[in-house]
Amino acid sequence: MRDSVGATVKQFVRAPIERVYEAYVDPALLARWMGIQAIVDVSGPLDRPGTTFTEVVFGPYRPRDEVLAAEPPTLHDMTGKTFLGLGYRWTTHFADQEGGTEVTLDAEAILPGLVGRLFRRSLAGGSMERSMQCRLAVFADLVEARESRGAPRRA
Repeated sequence: MRDSVGATVKQFVRAPIERVYEAYVDPALLARWMGIQAIVDVSGPLDRPGTTFTEVVFGPYRPRDEVLAAEPPTLHDMTGKTFLGLGYRWTTHFADQEGGTEVTLDAEAILPGLVGRLFRRSLAGGSMERSMQCRLAVFADLVEARESRGAPRRA
């Protein structure tokens, strides 16, 4: 049996949908808003299904991730696996809104077995939702700062 905990969070970003999506699939920016050290061993562009990459979190903790689906600029779906079968899936939708883009992130933490039950307790009470909302708020700040500087588009 596969145990999981989910959360859906939304964030408005004051930038055009194309730029928001472009920022979402930028490995350097992804590492910053996720609060990890780096994204390494990237097999291709993060807006292509099948692309894999590794998160450098801390010490030997290095989750391996894969892009499951990408429909620029409206959908990005990825999954990650860590030790003991723990993992995640993030399905993110981007929608044009007046003055910017609404980002909706459906996050699922995959928590099998005894270790999963322990992690499940730590995610109870909305802590997963709060964590994801904080991450998306940082993402919005980074994208909006980029927009205000007129940062060049990624090739």
